Amino acid sequence: MLGTLNGLLAIVFTIPIVVPSLCIATPPGEFGCAASMETTWPGTWLLVAFFIWVSGGVLGAFAWSMVFSKKAADGSEGNTAILWLTIILFEVGVLGATAMMAAIGYVGGNVVAHGGSPIASSTAIAQNIIPPLSSDPTSVLNDMPPVVEGALIGVAILANLLGFLGLFTTKKKA
Repeated sequence: MLGTLNGLLAIVFTIPIVVPSLCIATPPGEFGCAASMETTWPGTWLLVAFFIWVSGGVLGAFAWSMVFSKKAADGSEGNTAILWLTIILFEVGVLGATAMMAAIGYVGGNVVAHGGSPIASSTAIAQNIIPPLSSDPTSVLNDMPPVVEGALIGVAILANLLGFLGLFTTKKKA
């Protein structure tokens, strides 16, 4: 079920690619685009996020469901709390991390695609996605998108570790 939902989300995430005014997959010089967003940094993060979503979010969800359904089919039972926590953290981590990557790619890539510099795109990313929590330029909290990205990747890793814990603690029914 989760794999199917994530597959449908992949279709929704593909729709912006066909909107030429967004400058994603649009040849430079057309529709006011100075560059094609997915081929110029940081817009390439859109493409990276899409492939990670399809491989991690869609295929990963199908893989976990196959593993757990095989265990259930052979008469094993496990801790349902760990299973549900795995599913919830997996979806939050993978969807959140890829959404943050896509936001970084879109905001920064949009600046470059419309003629801005990579420096201006970095400022736009730091200021427009998640406002800084610190005004100190040396603080890690001055540039929040990478911090949030790292935290969400950590959530996805935790979900997979919990999934393996749940898998290895299943037992055959007596």
